[in-house]
Amino acid sequence: MRNPPILISVLGFFAALAGFYWLYVGIRILGFDWFGALGDLPAFEQSGLWGWLALLTGVVIIAAAFGLWTLQPWAWIFTMVVAGFALLEAFIWMLDYAGTGVGLAAAIMPLLIIWYMNTREVKAQFGMGQASTEA
Repeated sequence: MRNPPILISVLGFFAALAGFYWLYVGIRILGFDWFGALGDLPAFEQSGLWGWLALLTGVVIIAAAFGLWTLQPWAWIFTMVVAGFALLEAFIWMLDYAGTGVGLAAAIMPLLIIWYMNTREVKAQFGMGQASTEA
């Protein structure tokens, strides 16, 4: 098994953190109160669908993290799709909060991720192209 580039490992780490967060949110929305450890939180009504969707999101994001760590081509595609949606969100913020710089700030990280994921070396690691042997 090949070791992923360090920045791919970092992206996978933060994806795993986000995935475990969504697992926690889903379990909490479904009504599990962690044996009273969270205090007296109100019970949610008719939120079962949202709890299951949050759980599913957590599982998908954790799977993507493992896909990044094992250099699976589908994880590269998943990362590009998520970064694309983040750029769309940043554009909407740019229109919504014109002149504040919020949209530009929100676009920086997705742009960097898209740029990095499309470098020859990273694409070669994911088996999506051959790295150039030019000096």
